[in-house]
Amino acid sequence: MWISEVKDLKEGSEVAFKGIVLKRKGKFRYRVFDRSGEIWVDSDDDLMEGKVYRFEGVFKGGVVFVRSATELLEYDLRDFLPFAENPQKNERRFWEVVDGISDPRIRGFIKFVFDPLWGAFKKAVAAKKYHHAYIGGLLEHTANVAHIVKSVSVIYREENVREDLAVAGALLHDIGKIWELKIFPKLEYHEKYGKWGHIFIGAALVREKGREFGLPEDVLVDLVHIILAHHGEYSRGSPVTPRIPEATLVHLADNMDAQMNHVLKGGEKEKG
Repeated sequence: MWISEVKDLKEGSEVAFKGIVLKRKGKFRYRVFDRSGEIWVDSDDDLMEGKVYRFEGVFKGGVVFVRSATELLEYDLRDFLPFAENPQKNERRFWEVVDGISDPRIRGFIKFVFDPLWGAFKKAVAAKKYHHAYIGGLLEHTANVAHIVKSVSVIYREENVREDLAVAGALLHDIGKIWELKIFPKLEYHEKYGKWGHIFIGAALVREKGREFGLPEDVLVDLVHIILAHHGEYSRGSPVTPRIPEATLVHLADNMDAQMNHVLKGGEKEKG
């Protein structure tokens, strides 16, 4: 019997499934993961953490007792990790916003930052589980936030809200998640960079790259502030609260898209 996901295992049934070994406990027991969840397996084989295997055995008492475990050298990551539904569309939408930035200095800076990081950025996740928690989720979330900011900025042009600055802040606000979150063998905080957090990482990166690029200091200061303030409140991990309209706009758009994704993917509205 072929079982595609560990959540489908039935008590007493013969099973076969693919899984990644997360950790070993004792001599025979291993924690195994696929995109639907985790499970313990008992195996006489010497399995390696981080390797992918095809397991065959019987499921009893919440444990798979393995008869055979065959290492898979070729596999599809979609068997283990969730993916964005339309990454090509999200990529187009991201660069459409970039190309729509009217200030050539800011537009050039965005490309200067993202071009060398693009391969990692478009595979990254936006969160471990709450919102956009899938491969390509960071790209999707960032494109959404940037589009929201661009659309809303039009309403406040007469109030001198700087659209190009706000859009650039939206594009950069979560860039630190490239390092903060790992995508393999499962979605998890990085052992080192998870201790720093994406806000610190992103602000430090933009500050360094901005000076390297030669971005005007006043623009750079405000871009870094938008990143530092995008969680909006100290209680939500923001080291500063928004002190310019563009930072408030990015914070609200970020929160809106995160909440909407959570609800649309079947979650409940965040409490509090």
